[in-house]
Amino acid sequence: MDNASPSLLDHPVPTEITGAGSPAVGRFAGLIGGFVLRLLIFCFVIVLCAMLSRMMPGDTLQVMLSTDLARGLGTGEVQQLQETMGLGGGIASQVWAYLSRLLAGDLGYSIPHAAPVLQLLLTALPWTGLLILGAMPVFLIGGALAGIEAGQLPGGSVDRWVTPVVTMLASLPPFTGAVLLLLVFGILWPVLPTGGAEPLFPAMDQLGRAVGVLRHAILPMLALALHELARFYFLARAETLNLAQRDFIVNARARGISPWRLRWAYIGRSLIPACLSRLSDTLTGLVSAVFFVEIVFSYPGTGYLIYSAILDRDYDLLQGAVVFMAGVVLLMNWLVDGLSGHLARRG
Repeated sequence: MDNASPSLLDHPVPTEITGAGSPAVGRFAGLIGGFVLRLLIFCFVIVLCAMLSRMMPGDTLQVMLSTDLARGLGTGEVQQLQETMGLGGGIASQVWAYLSRLLAGDLGYSIPHAAPVLQLLLTALPWTGLLILGAMPVFLIGGALAGIEAGQLPGGSVDRWVTPVVTMLASLPPFTGAVLLLLVFGILWPVLPTGGAEPLFPAMDQLGRAVGVLRHAILPMLALALHELARFYFLARAETLNLAQRDFIVNARARGISPWRLRWAYIGRSLIPACLSRLSDTLTGLVSAVFFVEIVFSYPGTGYLIYSAILDRDYDLLQGAVVFMAGVVLLMNWLVDGLSGHLARRG
């Protein structure tokens, strides 16, 4: 047998067979890499939240002892209660005990609310979701349409009137916009409710109750939408200015395409990947903005729940809410990034 004869290992296997180096494998690896990166960020958020909450002055037990409910407790009972609430020992041991419970799927128990943290979050999350989902069409569609109109005719009437107004809105923090809406439409011209998610006495029928819920959600939705409207307006305006110089837009205009078809079928479709990429970044801003908006309107969502947890020094609820919302935001961010990348590759 000739030892110098070439073996199978001497011949590289074609990449068409292995798939190595193919664009599909590269995209899949990028997707998995993005997921792993967000998982590491999520773990860091968990540890940071557990440590920072315990570095704040006071705790849940001290708040309870300051009330009339706990005046009869002895020293031994206070120590036992401290161990039961996971507040015994140093910060490191408390954080480790919390992480152990979290790995077992236990988000903790809120003593001020007398309910499991997961149950409180599942009750509050639909209200926050209603505000975010209601605000998204307003700032996505409204901002994109206004930006397309302004970008098609820079210096025109729409651009000259809308751009200064949107610039002013962009300079307002979310809580300022919420307070202004509350003053105008809740106090000076009281046409909408100023707080809560439902009337004090909700209607018995489903339609009447839905109308009541919608009336209470209009002002918080508008406050959220105004905060994000400027981002998509300026994005659509800039992208439309660039697209106006592209050959397919010039050819479409030369062929006499109707203005509405040019906006929807040519410019609008080309804006979708850019808007999705911006939406990925907007999700984080929405979650932080909804925190202030829910406080201003006393809306019973996750932001108001976190605010009450800070006031009560309710560590379990505060940690559970932050960890839960961080997980939701990172997961949505990963999904939107993957979708926007897929649409961008399709052109």
